Amino acid sequence: MKKKFTLIAAFCLLTFIGFSQTTPCPTSFSRNNGNVGGCGSHIVLSFAVCPDPSNIPTLDSVKINGVKQPQTFTLVSIKCSGNNFSIDYCISDINLPPASQLTIYLTYPLGATGGTSGSIICQVASGGPAPVILSSFTVYRNGKNITATWQTQQEINTKGFEVQRAYDNASYQTIATIAGHVNSNIVQSYSYSDNSNTSTSISFYRIKMIDIDGSFSYSDVRYVKGNGEKSAFIVFPNPSFGNAKISISDINEPTNVQLLDNNGRIVKSITLNNGNTIELNNLKTGTYIVKTIGTVTGASSVQKLTVIN
Repeated sequence: MKKKFTLIAAFCLLTFIGFSQTTPCPTSFSRNNGNVGGCGSHIVLSFAVCPDPSNIPTLDSVKINGVKQPQTFTLVSIKCSGNNFSIDYCISDINLPPASQLTIYLTYPLGATGGTSGSIICQVASGGPAPVILSSFTVYRNGKNITATWQTQQEINTKGFEVQRAYDNASYQTIATIAGHVNSNIVQSYSYSDNSNTSTSISFYRIKMIDIDGSFSYSDVRYVKGNGEKSAFIVFPNPSFGNAKISISDINEPTNVQLLDNNGRIVKSITLNNGNTIELNNLKTGTYIVKTIGTVTGASSVQKLTVIN
């Protein structure tokens, strides 16, 4: 009996040493944005060995593509059965965006590597294929009609999609439900036209992707300007003696800027992504039209430019 107890104790000690001597970063993660076990959503961190129950890390924060996420994380359970060595954390809300890799910040109460350091940063890859791989999602305005289009590269047990709209990027409401293809490994295209949006301010849209088991995740948010809202820009000096500047004060989307002569021919065309100023040099005498077009919202505006001697 004494020999058996000694062997068990030695095995437990070796397991703890193996876990503590190796930087205890998770090997992978999975997430479930559905309501499971009384928690709005979960993130599960998988490890190479069973975590020591006396040294369970606190999940301090998560970054996706370098951006810290606003959620907080609370320990739910530890699992050590078969090859499943994992820690389950409850997420403070239901919107941890899809990602193939996370940067996570962990703090171990007894130290991360045998007592040397309590806090570590880990790069952790997804532990499996995402139920839905969303390859594109765009929203654009054409007059009073707003069209949302999206494509999936893969669907696994996908029930469908909800198109959601908000006017404050917080209070989203479902305005349409569209069935998915359940299982698909080819590109699937979807579209929905929203002709009920008469807001004169910015509107926000997202896609809620729902699995057959009830779990779900959200797309990134897209937005459109309000009905009739135009880009604000100035042309100066105007009239000009051959050199002028176009300055867009509220650029918040890629914007095409065109300079047309009096016959409607395009003299200059450029797309602004980050900067908001274009220089026009060595213009001939005459009258020109400056036109801006938002590539996402379709909002456009026109001004006249006069060049004199």
